[in-house]
Amino acid sequence: MAEVVRERDPVDLLDFGCGAGHFLGYLRQSDLKVRYRGLDLSARFIDLCRRKYPDEGFDCVDVMEHGAAVPEADYIIMNGVFTERCGVAYETMFEAMTRLLAKVFPRARKGIAFNLMSKHVDWERDDLFHVPYDRIGHFVVSQLSRHHLIRADYGLYEYTVYVYKAAA
Repeated sequence: MAEVVRERDPVDLLDFGCGAGHFLGYLRQSDLKVRYRGLDLSARFIDLCRRKYPDEGFDCVDVMEHGAAVPEADYIIMNGVFTERCGVAYETMFEAMTRLLAKVFPRARKGIAFNLMSKHVDWERDDLFHVPYDRIGHFVVSQLSRHHLIRADYGLYEYTVYVYKAAA
């Protein structure tokens, strides 16, 4: 997902749904220059991240429940946020995802990246959120931006959607 960052100059990156902070560990081993901030609704994950990375900023916020604002950043990544349905019906999950993306995208100055489970698999799991390319593409173009890229070339049964404010 780091490919969302197009430039070599330092950028602000919000890791939305940062979990245990694994993406920050990856970033520290890369040559990307980012000012990192992590956000998650799990207090346990945020406490863990603060212990692992005491010099970085982490916030425990449920942006949908509390009406809290999404922090602004150049780029916002949402890795694994929409992977599992957790017992929620497919259409309910799709609606929740699109509401969240519509709230997050305006807070990104340059772009966002998020991943979804692919429909192009040998079999689907009922607990995972498998979304067809054309359905997410229609939503992205009609509600977010026509400047987008869908990548499924990295060997997993998922794909990543990169959505930008402007063309490359």
